[in-house]
Amino acid sequence: MNVKKLENNFEIDFLILGINSHIKSYKLCWEINNKLHTKFTKNKNHQHPNNSELNFERFTHTDESTESQYNILSNRSPFGYLEENNKSVNYFMVVQGGIYSTKKIIESLSQIEDVLLVFELNLSNIKSITPFILND
Repeated sequence: MNVKKLENNFEIDFLILGINSHIKSYKLCWEINNKLHTKFTKNKNHQHPNNSELNFERFTHTDESTESQYNILSNRSPFGYLEENNKSVNYFMVVQGGIYSTKKIIESLSQIEDVLLVFELNLSNIKSITPFILND
C-alpha cells in the first residue's frame, strides 16, 4: 500500500482545482464574478513559502453564507511555478473551510467560455501541499 505522509502533519481541509485558461488572471476573475455572482478581488501576491523570489498573483472571494474562502492563484511567476508537477495548469483555485460542492464549482467554472479545463487536483499526486497553504 502506497501511503503519502504529508509534511508537517497538516490536516488537509481544502480543495484545489486546476484551471486552464489563456486569459489574464484579472479577466478570468471578472468572468467568474459575472457568471457565478462572486466578488473576487485582487489580494497581495502569494509568496512561495520555500522560495522568496516566487510570487504569484492572488484573487480572493469570501462567501459569508457558507464561511468558505476562495483563492485563485496563478501558477507561473517570472522565476518559476507554484506547482512544478503541473506546469501546464494556468491557475489554481483553493477553497478553504465552510461548505461547498466540488461538483457544482467545477460545473459552474466549466460554463465560462474562456475556461478550457477545470479539474480537481489529486493531493496525493502533488509533490507538496505547502505552496497552497495561505496563512493570511
